Formats: sequence, structure tokens, C-alpha cells
Amino acid sequence: MMLKRLKNDGVAELNLNALQQKMKQQVTEKVKKKTYKFEEINCLICNSSEKKLLGEKDRYGLYLSVNICCNCGLTYTSPRMTQTAYNEFYNTEYRKLYIGTENPKEDFFEDQKKKGKHIFNYFKNHHLLNNDTKYVLEVGCGAGGIIDYFRDKGFQVKGIDLGEKYVNYGKSEHGLDLETATLADISNKKKPDIIIYSHVLEHILDINKEIKLITQFLKKNTLVYIEVPSIKEIHKNYEANILRYLQNAHTFHFTLESLVNLMGKHGFELVEGNQFVKSIFKYTGVSKNYTNDYSSVVNYIKETEKKRFLYPLSMHAIGENAKQKVLSFLDKTDTRSLAKNLKEKLKGK
Repeated sequence: MMLKRLKNDGVAELNLNALQQKMKQQVTEKVKKKTYKFEEINCLICNSSEKKLLGEKDRYGLYLSVNICCNCGLTYTSPRMTQTAYNEFYNTEYRKLYIGTENPKEDFFEDQKKKGKHIFNYFKNHHLLNNDTKYVLEVGCGAGGIIDYFRDKGFQVKGIDLGEKYVNYGKSEHGLDLETATLADISNKKKPDIIIYSHVLEHILDINKEIKLITQFLKKNTLVYIEVPSIKEIHKNYEANILRYLQNAHTFHFTLESLVNLMGKHGFELVEGNQFVKSIFKYTGVSKNYTNDYSSVVNYIKETEKKRFLYPLSMHAIGENAKQKVLSFLDKTDTRSLAKNLKEKLKGK
């Protein structure tokens, strides 16, 4: 195992509230009783079984066997829960474990809407919106906050998700066109101008099948936006600690390179992208050979692991700490309006 501290000892890296601890225990018991069954898989990009074990637990202290493909560098979970197990997990434990609350709340919706603004501006800043861009479909929409921002900008929108509570919240509280469905069984087959997958693709077990489905929903100029957490951004977004990054709901752990490899296999070409990962693809129908990202991923993980104790001294950490102290002071002094405006500015909204 590459990182010995990622042994499966059941110890959580995060501070879990009572609900999260309950969900963790519930998942652990289902794994022990084999209610949640597991399956071995090969790399979905190159189909190789040759892999290096990275670690065996996630940030909640749950079992998570993470591997790096030696042939192309994709990082993925194997063995992983089966589709039947994941379906139950998402319906009963996932949101409670991830968010720490029982039901959807307005602050969750507003956080989604802020992400929608970021995504809209990403398209706008790269001059990828025009008068012909009118219909946006989001797969894995949650409560629909992302597409609500697009709706405010005059777009026709639709969202699909498997979380019925969140879908119902977006429908009832915000009047959004949401549906509890997958792309395979969506009721409206209208082809969108933009398809959004924001922090969704890493959850899908059969991504190759999903991408083939996407091609059935494309018009000539349809753009596919994909945002996933990057295993090469741990030093910025996860306090240089890979254990804060890993979670059992993620079955794939991408870099921009591995995502380009995957999409290129299916005839998609990168239009814009960064290592965050935020990316936009268009379909050309011409498949491309993959490049090997293995050494780059391994070197990054090893170097980040060496430097994780120095993270509190980094300019990024110092800036984040100062920002949080300012916001905390404003909240404590009940200057809510001022705090809200400052939060918007500090977060670059």
C-alpha cells in the first residue's frame, strides 16, 4: 500500500456530528453483514487490471480500496460496492453522511446556486454562450440550484437526480422542472445546448455506458460541462491531506488528463479545461488514444504527502484562516448584512 496511514482502521479524519456517526455505523454494519456487496473492476479507460494500491479508507473511516492504474494513471475504487448497494446507500445514507442533515435546506440550495453562477461565468468568460444557447440539462442536479441560476439568465432548464427528497424540494420550493430519473429513463428526450455534470461523474459506476448515452442527447453544437474533484488539487482544496479528499461515494478520482483520456475514448474533444477539474467538451466522433498519467499522479501524491505538515504555513492556508476569522467575527457581532456582502466579495462572487 502506497500510503500506510490509509490503512482500514475505521478512524475518521473529519469531525463527524451525531447523524454522520450514525450513518457511518449503519454503512459499516451493512458492509460487515454483506448487505452491501462489493465487486472487482478493471480500469474503465484502458481495461487493465494492473494497479497500485493507494489506500483502504476514506475521510469518514469507511472502507475504500483506492488504486492507481499502472497503464494509464486513472485512480479508481476496486473492489467497490455493486450498483444495487450504491442505490440503497444513496437513498438512505449518502446525503446525511455527506451534509450532516436529515432533509434539504435552503442554504444547500443557495450553495448550489452559487456554483451555477461559477459555471455560467466559466462558459461566458470563454465566449461559449450565444443566442442559440437556450436549453440546459443537468444530470445529478440535487435540489436544482445550479440550473436555477441559468433559469434566472433566461434559459429553459431541466434537472434529473436520484435523490427524491432533493428533487421534490426543488420542485415544490422553487418551481423547477426536476425529475427523479437517470439519463436512460428521462421523460423529456429534447436535446439540450448544454449538458452539466457537476460533481456527478465520479459517482457513476458504468461511466462508459453513461457517455454513450450522452451522445444520444447531442445536437451539432451541444457542449458538455464536467466538473469533478481533482486528485491533483489536494494541496489547494483539501489542506494537502488526501484523507480529506477521499470519500466512499466516489468510485473514480480524476485528473484533467485522465478525464480527457476517458472522453477522448468516446470521441469527445476538450474545448476548455483546468486541473480543478472544470472542463467543457464537444463531440467530434473521432476517438483518441490515451496518454499515461501514472507517474505524474504518483509523484504528485508522494510530494503532497511529504508537505502536508507544512500546509498551515502556506500562503493559501494563512489566507483561508484569516478569511474565516474575519467572517466569524462579523457573524458573532451580528452584522449579518455586512457579513453576507463581505462573504460574497471574499469568495469572488
